[in-house]
Amino acid sequence: MQKRQRQTLTIATTAFQVLARTQAKALGQPELPVAIIPHPLGPLSLKELHDIVDRQLDAMVKLVCEGNIK
Repeated sequence: MQKRQRQTLTIATTAFQVLARTQAKALGQPELPVAIIPHPLGPLSLKELHDIVDRQLDAMVKLVCEGNIK
């Protein structure tokens, strides 16, 4: 989507952040915005997942609008 000039955001957990950024580079998109959230997600309740989104949403919007912030 990024290559089609559509803003995108990849979301990865802390366990996969290196892989996400490595893949973005390998696919020719080193500046692809990647939001990192806590790992693991599996044992979390729906409320806990919503809480993560609530805490991270502003940062995710900023990544989409301004690019990958480290």
